[in-house]
Amino acid sequence: MTGMRAWLLTGAALGVLSIGAVGCTESGPAPASAKPAEPTASTPAAVTPPGRGTAAAAAQEKRVKDVLDTISPDASAFVESGVERVEDGVHHRSRLTKGSAYQLAVVCVGEGTVVPVVGGEETEAVPCDGVTVTHRIASAPAELPLAVEGRAGASGAVGWRVVAVTG
Repeated sequence: MTGMRAWLLTGAALGVLSIGAVGCTESGPAPASAKPAEPTASTPAAVTPPGRGTAAAAAQEKRVKDVLDTISPDASAFVESGVERVEDGVHHRSRLTKGSAYQLAVVCVGEGTVVPVVGGEETEAVPCDGVTVTHRIASAPAELPLAVEGRAGASGAVGWRVVAVTG
């Protein structure tokens, strides 16, 4: 089991426990003598921004995952990967073996263009057309910051994957 998979399983278990704890904190029905809350000014319901929480957004994220899933997470070369909404951007720090070579793959599905910033340096822009763009990291630092931001008007899903390069 890879370190990333163990981390994800631990996070999932903690998430399930926290959901269960929330369900157990209800104090029960209010006593009959309690006053009902006075009505307050009505506020509009939260509106889901376009592209979020929709079937189209889910389809974009699935397409990104399908493009990046060309290497198994159990493969020895696999380091880590992730998918985010373009609107949220990617803000991640990868822990790598200092001096080793890696390949970063970035794919975007949607509209517009995103720009990866690897180790503080802007790299080749990635159009949101579902085609993977790769970037070689010849001699990695121990911790590599990765950011991916959408250019004006960009929307959709963006994914990234880091694999070790051998030979």
